[in-house]
Amino acid sequence: MSKRTTGDSSPDRARLRAHREVFWEAWRKHREDLPLNALEVRIARVIAMHPEYHHLFDDREEFLDRDFHVDDGMNPYLHLSLHLALEEQIAIHQPPEAARALEHLMTRRRMDRHAALHRLLEVLAETVYYAQRAGGQPDVAAYVLRLRELMRA
Repeated sequence: MSKRTTGDSSPDRARLRAHREVFWEAWRKHREDLPLNALEVRIARVIAMHPEYHHLFDDREEFLDRDFHVDDGMNPYLHLSLHLALEEQIAIHQPPEAARALEHLMTRRRMDRHAALHRLLEVLAETVYYAQRAGGQPDVAAYVLRLRELMRA
C-alpha cells in the first residue's frame, strides 16, 4: 500500500519532489487553461492519456510526497516519466528502433498508439531497472536489441 513519507529531507528526496513538481505544475496549468511551455505540453499529454492517475493531482502535498512500493505496481511517476522519455526517443528517432517499433506495432499488429507505447515502455522500464541494479547507465545496445525483437515477434 502507498505511504506518505516521514519527513525525509535528504537531497534525493528534494530532487524527487522537484521532479514531481514539474508534473504537478504542468497538469495544473493544463487544467486552468494557462500557457504551457513545450515540456509542459508533452507532460500534460502524457497525463491526459492516464486518467487512472488524475486523482494523484488532486492534493499537491500528497502528490509530491507519496511513496510507492513494488507491491503497488509501477510507480505512476516512473510510468509517466518513462512515457516522456519514450515520446522523446520517438520524436528524435534516437534510437531509431524506438520509432520503428512503434510504427510496427501500430501497423503490423494493429495496436492503438497507447497500447503500442506501453509495449515499448515495458522494454524501456526493464532496461532502466537493470541499469539501476548494476549501478550504471542503461545498456543502449541491449535496449535496441529488445526493440528489434519486438519487430520480429
